Amino acid sequence: MEGSGESNGGASSAAAPVPLIGLGASMMKGRKKLPSPKEMVAHYESKGMQPQEASLKVIDDLQNLLLRVVTSKKASTSGSDAHILRRLESKLDSKPGYPQTLAIGIVSGAVVHALPHVAASIANIWNSVRSSTTSPP
Repeated sequence: MEGSGESNGGASSAAAPVPLIGLGASMMKGRKKLPSPKEMVAHYESKGMQPQEASLKVIDDLQNLLLRVVTSKKASTSGSDAHILRRLESKLDSKPGYPQTLAIGIVSGAVVHALPHVAASIANIWNSVRSSTTSPP
């Protein structure tokens, strides 16, 4: 029956759809369409809230809904993804503090400063060994 307002189940109401508010909005049976932000603001205003309060409440509800969706998708990731996420989090938690960073900088500066001298010494040793192993003409 096209245009009669009946759903697949045959049961529907003639009244306007009531916006779903709160965290349970996305978990409805039958996957009904979520209300628009304008409908949600109108719902809160009909309950006596000021427009700004209603807007903030709608933003809060939508943020909570988004958070639930994101966390449920994280929970459904595969075991290897969870393992990689744990490893990355542990690496981020174990970053060095100021004293360790200062020590790393000092050591790396010393290595950069000493590297040309060490390379020249190795080159001299190599040349000495090579010249002593070649036979004179």
